[in-house]
Amino acid sequence: MSANLKYFLFAIVILILIPPALFVANLVHIQMRIYHLQHADHARILSACREAITNRSSYRNDNAQWGFVYKDDVVILPPLPDNLPVAIRELRPRDVIIRDDSVLIDLSLPFCRLCLLGFKLGAKQYGTEKYIDGLWFWNGNDSTKNGASQAMILWFSFTIEVRQMS
Repeated sequence: MSANLKYFLFAIVILILIPPALFVANLVHIQMRIYHLQHADHARILSACREAITNRSSYRNDNAQWGFVYKDDVVILPPLPDNLPVAIRELRPRDVIIRDDSVLIDLSLPFCRLCLLGFKLGAKQYGTEKYIDGLWFWNGNDSTKNGASQAMILWFSFTIEVRQMS
């Protein structure tokens, strides 16, 4: 077998192995991020979220660079400002969206949505998994079955009933 053919076959093997290796590395990174979120100081993060809600007008607003948020939302993109609470900055988020009653801390990785939702005292809460009262993990699914999620469940149940009657 010639040397060129060996190099060619070696390159093909490497090209075939790189995507699965990157996929596995991403899965490991996702699981590590979730583990760290589950074992974080949730009370400290919630306190930081509520402080950010209170001081939302004092932060730089990158809303114009974002595009898909409400006009009144405060969007903070990296680099994060020094006046943002340390507990939020330590999470190294991709972005932070501050609303009147909640904060969304986006920790997403490629092909995986990971967010923390911190709510103002008395606000309607939702998310995928409740860490403590006022702080939720959110991966895009709403386990509370509020709002649109409840409407989808009702529509799906109605569709099944109609099909069973036919």
